[in-house]
Amino acid sequence: MICDDVMTQHDCPGGRMADDPVGLAAYTMDSHHCQRYVTPTGTVRNEGDVEVRVSPYGIRWRSIRPRRDECENLLAPVCLLASHIAFGSIRMEPVFMVLGQSSSAALAIEAACAIQDVDYGPLRERLLADGQVLDWPARSTTGGRPR
Repeated sequence: MICDDVMTQHDCPGGRMADDPVGLAAYTMDSHHCQRYVTPTGTVRNEGDVEVRVSPYGIRWRSIRPRRDECENLLAPVCLLASHIAFGSIRMEPVFMVLGQSSSAALAIEAACAIQDVDYGPLRERLLADGQVLDWPARSTTGGRPR
């Protein structure tokens, strides 16, 4: 699936903030060992392990919906468009539950429109009214409590 935006490692540790968050992720960016090898001296080494701690960060609305020319009535909160390292952080079940709850299928059905035509403003308002946390103080430019 091709989406309008890709979640990458730049989103996870704080380099790039989501301007259309529908939920937060916070698990460590991790990738397990991809290879084990023996050095010439006989020592076993693991290769490919990545573990980078992150603060909670927003998952973009545009990363869970396909481009219009791909499909107009599909949301993919579990199969969002993400790089391998970003997906290592996003792939936790609580994040998938949040993204599933945050998907705007109801708004698209109520408006009888394509998913891509759901405006983020009303989606954000509904998510906040439902108690969804969309921003984290350490990453937010507004500071204060999560909102």
